[in-house]
Amino acid sequence: MGDPDLGWAATLHRMWTSVGRISARDELAQLILPPLQALPGVVAVWGLRHAPDDGSILEYRWTGVPLEGANRDLARAAASGRTPEELSALGFAGMLRDRFDLPGEAAGTILVAVDETADVPVVQACLGQVIEVTREAIRRLGQRRAEHAQQTRDALLAEASLQMDAVLDTTQTMQRVPRMAVPAIAEGCLVFVIEDGRPVLRSSVHVDMRRLATLLGDPAVVAHLDHLVGRAVLGGPLPDVDTALLSTRAVDLQPLHARGEVVGALVFLFDREASAIPPSSFLRDLASRAALAIDNGTRYERRSQDVVTMQQHLLPTRLPAVEGLEFAAAYLVGDRILEVGGDFYDVVTGPDGTVAALIGDVCGRGVDAAALTGMARHTLAALLQEGHTPQRAMARLNARLRLDGSWRFVTAGVARLRSVAGGVAVEWVSAGHPAPVVLRHASGPERGHGGGAILGVLGEPRISESELFLAPGDTLIIFTDGLTESRGPDGVMFEDDALGETLDRLRGRPLDELVHELSTASAAFGGSRTDDIAVLAIRAGKEQLR
Repeated sequence: MGDPDLGWAATLHRMWTSVGRISARDELAQLILPPLQALPGVVAVWGLRHAPDDGSILEYRWTGVPLEGANRDLARAAASGRTPEELSALGFAGMLRDRFDLPGEAAGTILVAVDETADVPVVQACLGQVIEVTREAIRRLGQRRAEHAQQTRDALLAEASLQMDAVLDTTQTMQRVPRMAVPAIAEGCLVFVIEDGRPVLRSSVHVDMRRLATLLGDPAVVAHLDHLVGRAVLGGPLPDVDTALLSTRAVDLQPLHARGEVVGALVFLFDREASAIPPSSFLRDLASRAALAIDNGTRYERRSQDVVTMQQHLLPTRLPAVEGLEFAAAYLVGDRILEVGGDFYDVVTGPDGTVAALIGDVCGRGVDAAALTGMARHTLAALLQEGHTPQRAMARLNARLRLDGSWRFVTAGVARLRSVAGGVAVEWVSAGHPAPVVLRHASGPERGHGGGAILGVLGEPRISESELFLAPGDTLIIFTDGLTESRGPDGVMFEDDALGETLDRLRGRPLDELVHELSTASAAFGGSRTDDIAVLAIRAGKEQLR
């Protein structure tokens, strides 16, 4: 592979690392279209956004030849799989296309027009990689929207819990529920309890109280509501709701549970569009006093623990004991969506006694990323333990990633340590991974060298090598980019604003305390984090100090 391949790898890496900062589709177009336009032989790059219902074009974006006027007809034809004859008149020798579809999101097509000089297979491959970047960016945008809606619902649940926990009287509690629900959740809310085996309306609120009074004054309405609630108490499917009789667009009925028994029901009346109606799962939470008491905090902790447990299976259960060296590691889960991340680390000893500390980061999150994380860590650790050089181990991992055909890439770093006169010699080998830091026993922190190219993109890996030295008491700190790239409210990264100061403050601390406080300091600096943080520290034995 030549320099152009390395340049595209760097561009692809930049696009992936920028995905988390995109807040709108317009920003996405600015990120992905110009790099394709810069490829040799590319004349124009056109982006089309499709309507989810009929596939019509909602938006046009372009670089190169403008996507205006008659060119839009050409683009629509090309997006549908046809090759219009008019392409040659624009100087196009061909038109490459690729499409992305995501459930719940508007689909899109990217068209790349090329001339005779273009290496079509290379451009097509680059287009496919850009499509994967696009798909991940749009997925994250959708997650942020869902997260925002979930945060709003969680706030309402928390407020409901506070309102109900503030009193012990059942009647007051039942009065507070509909007041909290209207209008934030629904246009109307009715609270029924079971008394003497029949449903009794205990409280009700509506945005139009006169309209509600009229409804409840109608015997047919009362009978219908009693029938609905009675069936809900018995369980099983509900009968058809007569929304016309209730003068509302939609109705949701949720049983009220207490001590394992159904003691009543909440009836929500909706006049809003279906898309604005909260999910039934949220309404079930609201209907249950127990669920409200524990609110979002407990549910979050439970889910968080599940993720932490899964994450621990991807990390070593313990670090080895090596004479003259001390190890400590910390891992913080950063994604509020709570999917397993791709950071990993390990420490292994080779057959000659050489110690290798490895760290890496797999692109993306979720089950696929977790599987790749386990494979990457196992591959590197096993090869290093067998005595292979870090360079050879990374080359093997790169080959495996290429063979699997995954679109995900891996950054990795390996610190190979050996005792020498006066301390520990460190060979640092990097494949696109952040540079390590040496925290000197008696002076300020020193940044090492990173470099190299991400694994899984190039046919032959590009690896950077450098040398470090640890005197007795010095500490080598290796980490994933979640530590340094945590951003404060002003957009400044932890690396630029607070890393050095934090390390100075932690000099001399016990190693377990150092990694914990360093990772939590970065997390606190970034506030709402989106990336995991892995930190592995190695300290040369203090017993050598004289």
